[in-house]
Amino acid sequence: MKKFFIIIAIILGLLIIGITVFALTFDANRYKAALITKLEESMDRDVRIDSVSVNLLRGLGLEAKGVAIKDRGKPWSNFLLKADRFNVNLEILPLLKKDIQVKRLFIPELEINAGSGTASPVFRCAVDIKVRVLINSISQDDMLKTLSAKGKVKLTNAILDNMNVMRTALDQLNMLPSLVQKLKNNLPGKYSSLLDKNYTIFKPINADFEIKDARIYFNGLLVESDAFYLVSKGSVGMIDQSLEIYSNLFIPKDLSGAFINVTPEFAYLTDKEGLITMPLEIKGKVPSVSVMPDLNYVLQKLIASKGQELLNKLFKAR
Repeated sequence: MKKFFIIIAIILGLLIIGITVFALTFDANRYKAALITKLEESMDRDVRIDSVSVNLLRGLGLEAKGVAIKDRGKPWSNFLLKADRFNVNLEILPLLKKDIQVKRLFIPELEINAGSGTASPVFRCAVDIKVRVLINSISQDDMLKTLSAKGKVKLTNAILDNMNVMRTALDQLNMLPSLVQKLKNNLPGKYSSLLDKNYTIFKPINADFEIKDARIYFNGLLVESDAFYLVSKGSVGMIDQSLEIYSNLFIPKDLSGAFINVTPEFAYLTDKEGLITMPLEIKGKVPSVSVMPDLNYVLQKLIASKGQELLNKLFKAR
C-alpha cells in the first residue's frame, strides 16, 4: 500500500517538473542538453534521454525517446522511471507570459521501479495528462516553489508487477496473525486466487490535481482493483517528496462476505453497506513513509460490536 502511493507521487511529481523545466528552458539549438541539465538539477537525480525531436505544426510538440531517471550512484538497470517514448504538446503563445498550457502529455508505457533488485515491484501504465501551469517567479531557482497549476491525469493499462497489494495489506495486520492465516487457508478458490497472484491489476485511474506551494493536491482519488478500492485525499511534496494522504480502504461486498464467512471477526470492520473498510493515514518523506490504520476507528467499531453482544446476552439471560 505504501509503495503504491509512493509510485503515484513519483509519477505526478516528476512529470510535472519535467514539463515545467522543458517549457522554460527550451532552446532549439541545445534543447536536449539543457533539458537533461535542468531536470537533473531540479530532481537531484541522473537523467538519460536518447533522442529528442520537435515540431511546430500544431503548437510546440516534443517527442522524447529512451527516457530514464535513476538515483545518483546507482546503475541504470536500477532505474526509478523509464519510458521508451513520450509526447508533449504545448500551446506556443501562452509561453511568452509563462503560462504553460499542456494540451496533452502522453506516455504509451511508463515504468516506475518501487524498490531495488530483480524482484522489486514495478508499476507499468499508460499516462495521459492535461495541465495548465502558471509561473509566478522570474528566477528559475524559485519556479517550483511559486508555480501554480491545475490539471487532469488518467492512468490506463495499469499493473503492479511483483506485488499483490491485497496480500501485502493483510500481511501488515501482524496484530491478527492467526486470523489472517485462517483467512488465507480457508477462502473459497474463487477468492483465494485473488491473493495467490504475484501482481495487481488496476482499473483506469482518473484524477484532478492542483499544484501550489510546491505541493500536488488531490481530492477524491479513486484507485480500484478487483480485490479493493481506495478513496484518498491529500498532498505530495514536489521538492521534498513528503506525503500527507488520508484514505479509506474498501473491500467489495462479495469479497467482504467471503472474508466474514471465514473469519467472523472482520464483521466488526464493516460499514452500513456491509463493506469491510479501514481508514488509513499515510505520512512521511520518501523513503521513510508510514501507513497507519485509524486505531480509534477500529477501537470504536470493536467496542460498539462487543457492547451490543453483551446487551443481547444480558436480555437473553432475563
